[in-house]
Amino acid sequence: MTEGPSAHYKALRIYQEVGAKVLENILVRSKRVLVDPQYITGKRLEATDAWGKNILLFFDSFAIRVHLMLYGTIHIYGINEPLAKPERLVRLALYFSDKKVVVYNAPIIEINYKHRIIEELKNSLGEDPLRKDWNFSRAVKLILKHKNRKIGDVLLDQGVIAGIGNILRNEILFRARVHPERLVKDLSYEEIRNIVRIAKELSEEFLQRRLRGERIGPILFVYNKSGKPCPVCGEKIRYYRQEPNNRRTFFCPNCQK
Repeated sequence: MTEGPSAHYKALRIYQEVGAKVLENILVRSKRVLVDPQYITGKRLEATDAWGKNILLFFDSFAIRVHLMLYGTIHIYGINEPLAKPERLVRLALYFSDKKVVVYNAPIIEINYKHRIIEELKNSLGEDPLRKDWNFSRAVKLILKHKNRKIGDVLLDQGVIAGIGNILRNEILFRARVHPERLVKDLSYEEIRNIVRIAKELSEEFLQRRLRGERIGPILFVYNKSGKPCPVCGEKIRYYRQEPNNRRTFFCPNCQK
């Protein structure tokens, strides 16, 4: 599952490789092609961006939105380099003069006018900790709107904090010393502010490690650590699947209350 920092990293990497280059050809397999893809050919890749877990590529007044979900991947090849995966798995291929960007298995590929994609994302997503327009206070208020939901569930809601996936939400709650089953209405205002602060700090740390080519393993304290000692108190990390989303959940029964 792609998390927000990974989406931001991939957007930056695509621009580093093919930014400002002219798109010479395109192959797309998607039901969300809302403008003719040929309108984009002949135009330069002016910018890339990410919003939550969505990767955005901008060509003049048009944009491509990619959401990798669970199994999607992005590869960048030399223009004559063979594909690493079967061609039948390709959902999008962008051909530039010397390189090609290939997206495999992504369930969401949208081609539309830039303003329509941005408007839709603004209306559907919450605050993204990695965007320049991040609004801390609004993120707190969005959490407070869900008083009767579990905080572990709320953090996965992209309409609250965009880009938080299962890895991040486990690690955020561990650092905040908050049990994932607690209801929002039972959290103090300071606990919620602390969760939001950690969400931003950890997302930034995640992204910086990716940009430096480093693994994120060293900053994962509970995720996939079931049965291992808590790095704070030594108690064994526990695991269960949290409802209603049946998501893998790891926590320290001593540190997280």
